[in-house]
Amino acid sequence: MANFTSHLNQETIKLSTCSLSMEDSEGAKYIFNPYFFASVNVILSVTSLSGNILILAALPKVLSLHPPSKLLFQCLSCTDLFVGLLSQPLFITYLATISNKNWSICGITESLAHISCAILCGESINSLTAISVDRLLALLLRLRYRQVVSYKRVRLFVIISWTANFTFALAYLRNKRFFFLLCSIWSVACLAISTSCYAKMYVTLHRQRAQVQNAILQQRNPGGFLMNIARYKKTVSNALWVHLTLIVCYLPYTIAVAVSTIRGKSSSNIIAWNIAAILVFFNSSLNPVLYCWKIREVRHAVKETIRQYFCSL
Repeated sequence: MANFTSHLNQETIKLSTCSLSMEDSEGAKYIFNPYFFASVNVILSVTSLSGNILILAALPKVLSLHPPSKLLFQCLSCTDLFVGLLSQPLFITYLATISNKNWSICGITESLAHISCAILCGESINSLTAISVDRLLALLLRLRYRQVVSYKRVRLFVIISWTANFTFALAYLRNKRFFFLLCSIWSVACLAISTSCYAKMYVTLHRQRAQVQNAILQQRNPGGFLMNIARYKKTVSNALWVHLTLIVCYLPYTIAVAVSTIRGKSSSNIIAWNIAAILVFFNSSLNPVLYCWKIREVRHAVKETIRQYFCSL
């Protein structure tokens, strides 16, 4: 009896190490079903790969985007591509080790999954935040925008962002609690910056709309100005959809990580954590769909890329 109890305690420790919880009262009954989460991630991995490959092939054909803005979109698509190519397969492998009770490599696959997600998903949220800042600067700076937001400066930002994410990921190997707390803080900061940018855009556009109405009442000719505002409102609207998906996909994960880090792992927050992780991965699959749906030039470029591919077969 003592040996059986000792063996059960060892199994519980292993499960806790690999983020899996058991109900002791029901005799080693699993609450967390890795097969379901693995199946969903396989589907999301395939859609992320195919969607972002199409976007990366189509973006060079889109001439209406300012080169620095295009670089940010390319960086985002490239990051989402590697999420489907690297992070999700590592997460699926981690779930497979749980299913097969392969505790010897479970911790290794878990660490690799977390580190890859810190680098790639961190860069994804950085790129989305940078896109919101880019749109705000385009509205506020107007003619000075192309001078201030240059290709070299955006490229420098991308290099610094990737370097920071690689450095930040190493914190997981030193102190996991600090790593997850920093994840939550950084995600909240990015979401707050993006939200502030779009709130500022809304206020500015509302003020400019009032100026246009005043010009009409004074019988001026606001046609050109009105056309520019309408064109920019469409661009902001497209980017806003990307921001809304950012909130929906990343905010639950931020809350789940913060709660799990502060209160410790339990059966309920482990399940919430994995569901929230699926939402983060879903963001990488959803972004290409949003590009095609909301940006007409990207949609036409994707259609042309697909047509050229099938014609070459």
